[in-house]
Amino acid sequence: MAYSEQVFLSEEIARQIKNGMAPPDNGFVKTEEIRPKTPSIINHNLTNSGQWYEIKIPVNVVVWSITIRGNHEIQYSYSPTHQTYRTLRAGEVLEADTAPKDIEQTEYGSIFVMSEEGGVVVELEFWQR
Repeated sequence: MAYSEQVFLSEEIARQIKNGMAPPDNGFVKTEEIRPKTPSIINHNLTNSGQWYEIKIPVNVVVWSITIRGNHEIQYSYSPTHQTYRTLRAGEVLEADTAPKDIEQTEYGSIFVMSEEGGVVVELEFWQR
């Protein structure tokens, strides 16, 4: 093992111990071990049709996903200007892995959503440290 790898590994183990996690024997941490066991869920009601709503991603979130309750579709954007947006259909999941990296660099990352129908419920599920 190279010296730089040893330094990184020792820093990672120190961080894990500081955060109350016991590192496994090989020194690597699996995502499942970092993620808290119980997610938090916030339902957002898109009351008005054709109106953009802001969904804020809370601080210290490890993983998040957005789904639509019911058989609807929504448009979503990572920009407050909504110049570029995509469609999320019923049964599809929008996840942190597909989001731009800069959404996680701000204190509160935001996703903007809109539905052509009123009363659509969007579910934000997230795991915090």
